[in-house]
This record gives sequence, structure tokens and C-alpha cells, in this order.
Amino acid sequence: MTTEETNPFASPQTDISATSQPEADQAYPMTATATAVIEDVPEMHRHKVRTIGMRFLLGLPNVAIPITLGIVFYTLAAFGPAWLNLGGNASLALLVACITLFFTLIYVLTNAFCQDRWWESLLRKQINNRPAPWVSSEATGTEFVTLTSTQPKSMASFQLGSNEAEIIDIGLLQLDKTKGEMILECDNRRYRIPRRSLLDCDVQQIKLQSPWTQVVKIACQTSKGPHEFCILPADVQPWLAFTQRYRKREAERIAQAIYELPETR
Repeated sequence: MTTEETNPFASPQTDISATSQPEADQAYPMTATATAVIEDVPEMHRHKVRTIGMRFLLGLPNVAIPITLGIVFYTLAAFGPAWLNLGGNASLALLVACITLFFTLIYVLTNAFCQDRWWESLLRKQINNRPAPWVSSEATGTEFVTLTSTQPKSMASFQLGSNEAEIIDIGLLQLDKTKGEMILECDNRRYRIPRRSLLDCDVQQIKLQSPWTQVVKIACQTSKGPHEFCILPADVQPWLAFTQRYRKREAERIAQAIYELPETR
């Protein structure tokens, strides 16, 4: 029997989640002196928001809007000149106008839909039904975020392009400056991460659903070893959501607020 003391921060024998597998020799810029707590939401309240059916319904406008507009503008461009008895130059002008208006309306309508607002509303209603949530949906200072993996998701051999990260959860984020901890109440899991348990908190880019997206990478120490995930800020301003500068600014805001949490004991 060994007499050496057990290291509470030793690498885990098994991973907490299949979507968070840090390298065995991963070096982190920060040193943890506390442990974070991550647990599943009670089964009867788990995975009630981001279901396959709801993902399909909320994703439908992004498909239906371009198809509907495409049919309308194709019909107008193809048959409009004959209906209006337009000449060659007028027909060309109509075609250019249709193409311009088509892409403009796609951008405006898909952004105006703002998926994250719907997800947030559904999540807050679900959290209200939970017996003892770690984050109250009525508390001030909470904000909706999406959690993603840090490592790319393996893609099938027939899929083109590079591997992408994947969305693993959605939740409400609260930064408790009194206790010096970050709390996440998500659709599937709960996270209580003291500032002193952080190993890394940095803004990085990940490939998520094609574009490179600015996120906050979080690494924290748990009783089972390091755990990693990324926080994607909500698209609360749909007209700026697709600009890299806006996403970077929002990610930096969250990362700075987390980093500035007091290291209370």
C-alpha cells in the first residue's frame, strides 16, 4: 500500500462527457484551488426544451423562408416581363431587382425570426417548473447562452469540409459576485463553477455550423478531472448577430466578467 497522498486534481480515469476530452498532457494557463460541481438535471425535467421536434420547428423558418421567396421571385423574374409587356432592358432591370430584393428579404426575415429568443423563452418556462433550480428564471442578471463542445465532432466520410464542433446544451448563465462563482442551469445539466476552479477562460474561434464563431472556452477542475466546454453568447441583436465583430465583443464581455469574479473561499 502506498503512503503517497492522493492528488485531488489528478487526471480522471474516465471522462465526464464524450464532448469534453482534454488532452492528457494539456497545460492550462490557470491553477485551480477548488472544484466545480456538474450534475444532471433531474430526469423528469431533463431534455425538455431542445428536443428533436422543437429543433425542427425552430429551424423550419430558415428553410421555408428562402424556398418560399425563391418560388415567388423566380415566378416574377420568369413571367413578369411577359405579363407586363417589358422590353429587353426592362426585363434585365426586373431580373436584377428581383435578385437584389430576394437576398435582402432572406437576410431581414431570417434575422428577424431570432431563434435564440424562442429558445430562451421555452427554457425559462421549463426552469420555472423545476423544484429547486440553481438559477432562477426570474433572477436579474441572467442571460441565455448556448454550450458547445471544444473539440470537433467527427463527420461521416461522405460529408465534405472540415470537422465542426457541436451544440451540447442551452442554458441560463448567472455570475454570482458574492460567492465568486459561475452558475449554469441548462436543459440537460447544471454547472456550479467557482472562480478558483477555473483552469482556462479565453475567447477562441470554433467552426460551428460552417462559419468560424467566437466563443468563450471554459476549462474547470472537477472531482473527476478537467472539464471543457464553450459558451456561445445569445444572438439578442439579430441585425448584428452575423458580424464577427459583434460576436467577438459579446464573447469578450462574458469572458471578462467571468475572469473578474472574486476568488472567495
